Amino acid sequence: MLQLSHHEDVLGAKTVVPAIGFQVNVYFYIIDGLLVDTGPRRGKKDTIPFLKQNNINQVIITHHHEDHTGLAPWIAKHKQIPIYAHQSGLKLCSKNGKMPYYRRYFWGKRAGFNASKLNSTFETNKYKYKVIHTPGHADDHIVLLDEENGRLFSGDLYVLGKPQSIWNFENMPLLMDSLRNVLTYDFSTVYCCHAGILKDGKHKLQLKLNYLEESQAKIIELHKEGKSNKEIADELFPHKNMLNYFSFFDTSPLHLVKSMLS
Repeated sequence: MLQLSHHEDVLGAKTVVPAIGFQVNVYFYIIDGLLVDTGPRRGKKDTIPFLKQNNINQVIITHHHEDHTGLAPWIAKHKQIPIYAHQSGLKLCSKNGKMPYYRRYFWGKRAGFNASKLNSTFETNKYKYKVIHTPGHADDHIVLLDEENGRLFSGDLYVLGKPQSIWNFENMPLLMDSLRNVLTYDFSTVYCCHAGILKDGKHKLQLKLNYLEESQAKIIELHKEGKSNKEIADELFPHKNMLNYFSFFDTSPLHLVKSMLS
């Protein structure tokens, strides 16, 4: 069952995806007829009725990953409304999602769908958004900034304040640059796709950047001392979580160390 929440005129919907020993929360948002991300296909039993019941006339996806686009093909077929994505993600969206078995099991398959190119600004009836390209988690990742009302729809820019592991496809120095860029703007509330609504969101993004910068400095120092990547990971990030094992270490502390040294 979807869990709904309201903040100002933003309707948030949360679906919970369980696995062995852990779960992941996925949020998507509706504001002024705009749907930001669609949630995973695995949650379709609850999400499709929700999408039918609410007035949605356009969709923006923050990036092509299947937990954000899983129901975009259904929307394209049944609601026939425009779906927008960053230019670098259009081809990825048009193809059936290719992913390891554990991701198909976790999120469900994602068929290809057609998306239109996002411009640098985007308007609904009431609001105007700045579209900011924020690569690092994914090359096509974007956030939506409502400067007038101090709101940021952040996709996977935040997720966790102090990550101990990252996916093998993530680029932490690039993500840190994206954080620095976003933090130059004026906003307060952050609508995250995994952490939910963060009313002190800008502060939390700053704390995440601080943590990543401090971690990078420690990693570089240990690397200069001659320690291997594995030794650095074991020293700085010794605790493994269930997602590390579930993903066969496609997400791991070692990837975080390697990325910081790239």
